[in-house]
Amino acid sequence: MADLTFLSLHPFVKSTVVDKVRGTIFGSALGDAIGLYTEFLSKDLSTHAYGAYPEARFQLTTPTTEFYPDGHRNKFTPRSWTDDTDHALLIILSFLHSNGTVISPRDFAARLKIWVEQGLRCLDRLPLGLGATVGRVVCDKNYSENPELVAYKVWSSRGHNIAPNGSLMRAHPLGVICIGKSLEETFQIAIDFSVVTHADPRCVVACCVHTGLIRGILRGEDTSEDDIDRILEAAFTFVAKWQQNGRSFDKAQNGSGKFPADVLLAEPALDRIEFDKYVNASSFEELQLDSAREIGYVYKALGGCILCLRLAIRHSNSQHTDEQYTQPGTNIFEELITALIMQGGDADTNACIAGAVLGAWIGNSGLPPTWRDGLDHNRWLLHKCRAMEQVLGIDESLTGYDGVQDKDTLSDGGRGLLDKRSLEARDAAFVDMYTKKMKMMAERMAHKERKETDRGWMRGLLK
Repeated sequence: MADLTFLSLHPFVKSTVVDKVRGTIFGSALGDAIGLYTEFLSKDLSTHAYGAYPEARFQLTTPTTEFYPDGHRNKFTPRSWTDDTDHALLIILSFLHSNGTVISPRDFAARLKIWVEQGLRCLDRLPLGLGATVGRVVCDKNYSENPELVAYKVWSSRGHNIAPNGSLMRAHPLGVICIGKSLEETFQIAIDFSVVTHADPRCVVACCVHTGLIRGILRGEDTSEDDIDRILEAAFTFVAKWQQNGRSFDKAQNGSGKFPADVLLAEPALDRIEFDKYVNASSFEELQLDSAREIGYVYKALGGCILCLRLAIRHSNSQHTDEQYTQPGTNIFEELITALIMQGGDADTNACIAGAVLGAWIGNSGLPPTWRDGLDHNRWLLHKCRAMEQVLGIDESLTGYDGVQDKDTLSDGGRGLLDKRSLEARDAAFVDMYTKKMKMMAERMAHKERKETDRGWMRGLLK
């Protein structure tokens, strides 16, 4: 039974929680969309492309900031989120379809398998940005039958040494969904949703931390850096014990809820020193987010998220403010997300993860309007937030939503699945669009080089 009695403590509590729920969902999507501007760029190239922080500024409302022109960004349009938010929405849509009565990792896994081929059907979005680990796991012929085991075997086959951020980037809706659950229940649900693609305990503990923090912020329980440290300790202890006990997971989803004993072989335990190194980082530079060899490492994304939350808490307390990241009279969400993405690296995912906790902390009303109001599909996203608030019982004044009747929540998005011919036509149209963009980019760069050459020739005459 969900414990939401805290909502009755004071009249403003409910409205604050509603604002924070929306802040969580919108904050993550905004971080994703803004992070795309510097995704896969180095810190130096990010500065070259958009200017040095804090002068670098981004805007999603008109006039929208243009992308740095390259082959990666030419796949996307400004103002849109990426696969990170798509995957989080799969969790939300699955939950809404049952009107909040079922939290199913297996249903999410089935939807993810559809996404890999079809994209997000309800918004007719292509499956752009598929990560290597998710692709390898989900495309396995046995995935539908036993996603947890397939994910574990993929991890094991790589020497137990792949810990990317793909399950962490989608975890934030679980913090909202678990608002009425205990911390231990929340951790177990976070585990169950991680292990359908990411088996490494570093991925698992990161999801537990992220989900636990969002739940605690929404409930008004996590309000200080000491509370962050408490969640970090609790999550690490919980996952270490879970690992020692044979990786139990949702029994309702998979029989005994345990792996066969012969599968769990020489599995490395969680390393506390490695964990502490990242969650206690004192600067973004310390995390080396653009390091090419570890660009998608889950602890880097988690470390950036924790640092952002610590800085936001200090800013709220108006003490120990780090002027490097918090300029007077500016929006703290915008400042921290901008500072984070200007480090380069896997910037959209780093900012997606940090944006969720910052949005929970600040609330939707505190998000920068030049970002929030320019985000593609923002009205659609707000409708899903309101639906979540209703089915979770956060706002009893909301009525009339029925997830069963909401075609968006169907696995095919209410549009039907594309057949082979339709998929080929869609892919061909995308390739044609991409080719035209690349040609235009090459022409603009050639024109720019000619102008610079001409200016140099003129300067020579004037000497």
